[in-house]
Amino acid sequence: MPTVSELIHSSFRLIGAIAAAEVLETNEQNDALVSLNQMMASWNNEGASLVARKRLLVPVFGTNGPYSLSERPVRIEAASVASGGIDSPLEIVDSAGWESTPEKAAQSVYVRRLFCDYGYPAASVYIAPIPRLGGQLEMWIYVPITQFASLATVVDLPPGYEMAVRYNFAIALLPEYPRSQVDPTLPAQAQAYKASIVQLNAQNHIHQAAPPALQGAA
Repeated sequence: MPTVSELIHSSFRLIGAIAAAEVLETNEQNDALVSLNQMMASWNNEGASLVARKRLLVPVFGTNGPYSLSERPVRIEAASVASGGIDSPLEIVDSAGWESTPEKAAQSVYVRRLFCDYGYPAASVYIAPIPRLGGQLEMWIYVPITQFASLATVVDLPPGYEMAVRYNFAIALLPEYPRSQVDPTLPAQAQAYKASIVQLNAQNHIHQAAPPALQGAA
């Protein structure tokens, strides 16, 4: 697996900004690292670079929130609350859905809804109704690729990601390093590599339907 510095050099070579054995100056590499992390942050916002599905457990008791999350999700796939021997699947709602939730402070055996504020740098969630006996909130979340810490960081990405990053970063460099002899197929190749991981992630995203209404919620 290459280092970030090697990945950066390979992207520069793709656009002909450096020769095969040429080494970028340190300040150029540092600038490129900043730009590379900016590109990855943009992909995270798009949902393009999601690579992992993770389970989060949060104790819930006495209030509908906010409950701070130890890790900020890009997306919550599914959630449930286990309380008093009952496991309640939750409907994940947006801010409008949360505001339309009646009697948020009510207590119940069943919990029905979850709202995440996706705050930055830390996100919080809210649940309703409040579980009478307290319990444990279980969430399955998608987490993004973290930023590359340094030029010496080893690029450890799932199959197919490295090529997508390499080619798309090359395209991102062109405004600052314009070249007249760039391979005309380069933009299409970059788009195709990125599209393949976007498609893979889209297939992995299971859209959670709202759970059926529970009976006897009192």
